[in-house]
Amino acid sequence: MKLFFFIIAAGIVFPFSSTAQEINYSGAGSLSTGGISSVERNIFSVFSNPAGITGVKHPSVGISYICPYNITKLSNRSVSAVAPTRLGHFSAYYAQSGYSLSLMNLFGASYARTFGSVVSASLSFNGIRHRLDYSGSYGGFFATAGIQIFPSGKVTLGFFIKNFSRSKISYPDRKEDIPVLFAGGISWYPAEQVGLSAEIEKDDRFDPVYKFGMFYKPVHFLVLRGGVKGTPVEISFGAGYVSGFFSIDIGMAYHQQLGITSGASLRLSLVKQHSAVSKE
Repeated sequence: MKLFFFIIAAGIVFPFSSTAQEINYSGAGSLSTGGISSVERNIFSVFSNPAGITGVKHPSVGISYICPYNITKLSNRSVSAVAPTRLGHFSAYYAQSGYSLSLMNLFGASYARTFGSVVSASLSFNGIRHRLDYSGSYGGFFATAGIQIFPSGKVTLGFFIKNFSRSKISYPDRKEDIPVLFAGGISWYPAEQVGLSAEIEKDDRFDPVYKFGMFYKPVHFLVLRGGVKGTPVEISFGAGYVSGFFSIDIGMAYHQQLGITSGASLRLSLVKQHSAVSKE
């Protein structure tokens, strides 16, 4: 209970003390692989490395709900849409975290394109609004650039940087930095049914975070995931299931000090899917 009130108070008194989490949304698939996102290639890549949306083959919509440490007042909710075209992949998205007294809203659009079969590059433009019940709503804008490289059919490299312009959000009595977030990762697929991944994430205010994840696809419609990150260690696991036009991901992470984070994501495709997508 004391921890609960401490986190809530910190979010109100120091609005950006945990902004990195509030703007670093993801799907349950990322949650269950230790939070690895730079090499993800699905609809939720719009919130981390937008180059990953080039992995979406058909027009799709995704929704996600993540509940940090199972405290609903810290939960984040998101919806995103991706449209692949001959000119590239276009996406739009909206996400929200917090509750009525301190509510963070993120919205934006991104564009990604594959050059040959070796590189995907992207750029996204994001707006952020922080509504404080006692004083009003305040906002700012920032951009994210990302790239994914495919040196072979079994290896993916991914890199992105959020807020490379070092934008700020203005409050009546001060300006707060929107965090600058870097991440770089690698995925290796020794077989179609198995994948391993690793990532380094660096918020410019904190020490680097190291992440390791894996997946295993025992049957064509199911993928199992697991991961570990950080110090203190956070262990995660989850699963994805595909049936027809939709797929469902669930994930859970256990932090040694703060407890359990859980989440679920749903993806809808306009074209029927026949197999769980492993390289995500």
